[in-house]
Amino acid sequence: MLKNTDKFRPAALNFIKHGYYTSALPGTKDYYEYWDQEKHRCLYGYTNDDVFITGNHYFYLNYCPIDRSVDEELPDGTIIARRERTFPAFYDGDWKYFNAIDRARKENKHMIVLKARRKGYSYKAAAMLARNYFHIRNSKNFVFASQKEYLIGDGLLSKAWDILSFVDNNTAWTQPRLRDREMIKVSGYKKNVNGADVELGMKSQIMGVSLKDAPDKVRGKAGELIFFEEAGSFPGLLKAWEVTMPTMRQGSKTLGTMVAFGTGGTEGADFEGM
Repeated sequence: MLKNTDKFRPAALNFIKHGYYTSALPGTKDYYEYWDQEKHRCLYGYTNDDVFITGNHYFYLNYCPIDRSVDEELPDGTIIARRERTFPAFYDGDWKYFNAIDRARKENKHMIVLKARRKGYSYKAAAMLARNYFHIRNSKNFVFASQKEYLIGDGLLSKAWDILSFVDNNTAWTQPRLRDREMIKVSGYKKNVNGADVELGMKSQIMGVSLKDAPDKVRGKAGELIFFEEAGSFPGLLKAWEVTMPTMRQGSKTLGTMVAFGTGGTEGADFEGM
């Protein structure tokens, strides 16, 4: 078990204490150095006391407020649980999960995750999508689900959109949007050049795709990161996975990571693909 894990949340703790990430004035050398350092940590990870956390984990801990269960003591001494929007706590299980994601990418592999419910995997996935959106130019990031309800409402995409809004509002990484719709967001802007609108900027994207009974809809969607949401009850999962796999390869190299995660045991669910 890791100890003194608040050392991996320096940016989040400063935001909790002061309501902002840095007191450096925009446009100053200190301001740019701070945000360059934070971007480097989000991309390549962070080491403290010889313990390393991945870039995805650092971004999740420091830039992704989530709805967490916290204990509140009432005046009569009773302790009740309630939801609060705050930054994630550090859990050893998350540390292992993000390390496994990092290892899979470096070893040209993909991941299947069998999990219990209410463990925050949708938030962790949303954080990874947002991290790529802000920090990896031209990255394409997808979420596939058997039903649209798994993506919007209280779904994974909605969680990603919340993180994008928070980062846009509180950091130097704000991105204009070329497209801003319910199921897709693309960063960038248009500039008129010799009478033609030219798309410029990061041009990174997050897109959700509801497959329903048409797993072939994944065809041609090559991404830096692809999630298969609610994979434990996903008709056509195996076919969708097999159709997507060739788009993620170039020769012996894997150009991105596919992650399927879900929970088994639901009565009547299609668990065969998982």
